[in-house]
Amino acid sequence: MLVAAPTFAADDPTPLTRRERKDRIAKLAEKHRQFLMDVDPIITDSERDTFLRLETDPQRDVFIDDFWRRRDVARGTTNNSARAEYFANLEFVKDTFGQVSSDRGRLYLVHGPPAAMVDIKCEKYFVPLQVWHYDFLPGFGHNYNVLFYIPRNQREYRLWRPYPNRVENPYLELIGNSIESSGRLPQNLWMECENGDLLSKALFQMMADWMRLERMYDPPQINREEVNRILRSVVLATPGAPKLAAELSVKYPAGDGSKTDAQLTVLVPRAQLKTTSAGNATVYSIEVVGEILRDEKLWEKYRYRFDFPGDLKDEKLPIVIDRLLRPAAYVARLKIIDPASGAEAILEQSLEVPEVAVTAKPSEETAALSVIQEELQSTRARVRIVPPNNIDVITGYQTIQTIVNGAGIKAIEFWLDGKKIATRRAPPYTLDLDFGTVPRGRRIRVVALDSHDQPITGDEIAVNTGTDPFRVRIASPRIAPKLSGPTRVELEVRVPESKELSGVELYWNETRIATMYDPPFVQMVTIPSDDNVGYLRAVATLKDSDVDPVEDVVMINTPDYMETIDVHLVELPTTVLRDGKPVNGLEESAFKVLDEGQAVKISKFEHVKNLPLSIGMAVDQSGSMDTRMATAREAGAAFFQNVLRKGDKAFLIAFDTQPHVVQKWSTEVSDLHSALAKLRPEESTALYDAVVYSLYNFLGVKGQKALVLVTDGRDTASKFTFEQAIEYAQRAAVPIYIIGIGIRGVEVDVRLKLNRFAAETGGTSYYIDNVTELSRIYADIENELRSQYVLGFYPAPEVKTGGKWREVTVQVADGKVKTIRGYYP
Repeated sequence: MLVAAPTFAADDPTPLTRRERKDRIAKLAEKHRQFLMDVDPIITDSERDTFLRLETDPQRDVFIDDFWRRRDVARGTTNNSARAEYFANLEFVKDTFGQVSSDRGRLYLVHGPPAAMVDIKCEKYFVPLQVWHYDFLPGFGHNYNVLFYIPRNQREYRLWRPYPNRVENPYLELIGNSIESSGRLPQNLWMECENGDLLSKALFQMMADWMRLERMYDPPQINREEVNRILRSVVLATPGAPKLAAELSVKYPAGDGSKTDAQLTVLVPRAQLKTTSAGNATVYSIEVVGEILRDEKLWEKYRYRFDFPGDLKDEKLPIVIDRLLRPAAYVARLKIIDPASGAEAILEQSLEVPEVAVTAKPSEETAALSVIQEELQSTRARVRIVPPNNIDVITGYQTIQTIVNGAGIKAIEFWLDGKKIATRRAPPYTLDLDFGTVPRGRRIRVVALDSHDQPITGDEIAVNTGTDPFRVRIASPRIAPKLSGPTRVELEVRVPESKELSGVELYWNETRIATMYDPPFVQMVTIPSDDNVGYLRAVATLKDSDVDPVEDVVMINTPDYMETIDVHLVELPTTVLRDGKPVNGLEESAFKVLDEGQAVKISKFEHVKNLPLSIGMAVDQSGSMDTRMATAREAGAAFFQNVLRKGDKAFLIAFDTQPHVVQKWSTEVSDLHSALAKLRPEESTALYDAVVYSLYNFLGVKGQKALVLVTDGRDTASKFTFEQAIEYAQRAAVPIYIIGIGIRGVEVDVRLKLNRFAAETGGTSYYIDNVTELSRIYADIENELRSQYVLGFYPAPEVKTGGKWREVTVQVADGKVKTIRGYYP
């Protein structure tokens, strides 16, 4: 099994000694020595050591590009603007100050140009002085003034460094000794010196900060995990690592347009590998870092992880890597790693990529479009929405395209979530829609109008519907305001892995028309011509399963389509605690629900013991989890083993620089154990992305739900902000159980944010110092999940869909209540 975005060990390397740095710098090419000299004021020690550990010039070139990319990200800029601005500043420093290493030069390069450089002309009292004013100086605050002076008998300005505790008069070195100087300080700087007010502010500020003035020259802080990432993304030998006897071969089996498939096959002796385990599952994992070089430049680089079942008996495990390359000469370099033992192999192979003339296959999008076009080859008026390319997860601006066929269509209305938003009266019938920054379930509907603006047909798709594996949908027709006679009905069915479909029943109103057992799920249905309202209903059932049937309904021959209002049942997963322990056996009458302070009728009341559990687990596998990962795997395996019962299901997400699905929804504990065995620590922490991505998997899932989030630190790499993740958690209404490992009490901001995820969703936060405590925490979570109530109510009619956040309170006579804090209608 091939898994993209693998995991690697991520311990910080031991810093190089001064001697090691000197020796490695001496071996660099001139351009790379010059790079280190140019960026000396802004490069961190860890960055410098990382650069010096690289083995080839192409790797160093990649580091330089990444060096400036990190600074663009930190500044919120793009297109190498950080690099361009820095080198413009560097030229200014060389022309104006002479030496890059001067105090003024270094400050200018670290913080950029000041808002003003003011010469203080007061020769009667002082040596030459210059004050730099910064509107904001990081670490020192707003409106900060920095004083430079030329020491007596010298020519270069220096930063004034007062040491009140070490010298009798810290101002003495500022006092001039020329013939014009009086040798004393003025009694009133403001009156006796030009720009004396600015000088006075600089003296006061720098005296107050005398103990930390050297921090002005600290390079901007860079995420160390980001810096170390390049060491794991290029082919570098690990000193002292055991060697693997891997073999590499190359062939060119196929072409793809102007490129050729260069197929690299690596055979790794199984006897040299070690397995990792979680529960009863064992796996062999092999991690690959690869480089393709052309003309002594890094053409491309890639990383993969391959997982094999632990019970394989093959003597050699095969790794096959396909790279599409244009015909030319290249060099392939690979690093093969067994993370369980630390053994590795470095392989290198010349590639002479030939031209292979093979017609490329059409893309999936092109094929899907062709199917739609073929279906529309009829005279009946039809309109179809072209599914977006990334139909599973859609955010941001997307263009909604339609295909129109047949006569009589004069305009197309576009609807989003039951509200009409636009009408197009001429081709092309397209519309740009903003789906927001985080994935939310949305319904896109198009309605075709005739010359009298009457609806005649239409189509509808749902996007961002989650990953629940059991669904049925009536794909066509979706909108049928005027339909009669023989009608082709098409169904789409999604069946969970390891499950078997029992059948799909199709109904016209309450009359069963057909039962289908195998795809394609297509049936002709005769719609009466009496113009009465009716409906098509599809019901899908699994064999030998505790999973309830799923269904979909489409209304036929409805009155003119109008703006709809969703009747949204708000569900409240609720736990009642007394003396810190869950309370069972309460009746519906024991609860009172308030919506914005107003009592509402409880329309749904269930005890969770009668409902299946749907559990997600998101595990931090960033580099800092390295020493804890083995115990975390075993504790997670024990949790799933003890919690999951027949009818329950779970999924596993791992997150580092980004979240990855390690195991999608499954009812099999063995699947989850195998997924846990594959976890490897690596890189940064995209915590907020992991929250959003994990909660997305719950869309459309019924019954009792919970997300368990295991992490050891702050977010360092997410695309989503904390506020966006919180809003998404509020909308998802899934209890989040936070398990913080090794997060110190002084990390107040980290704990506050994690606590809020739990508090807003009715979950709990736990903080532990050792992963051995996970078993106890998991037992508490299991006990709570099996002791919850699900309360439901319908908002008042005046509460409109798409409105603002509404606060909800659940009360009981005796006990503490935990539930979600509110909802978005």
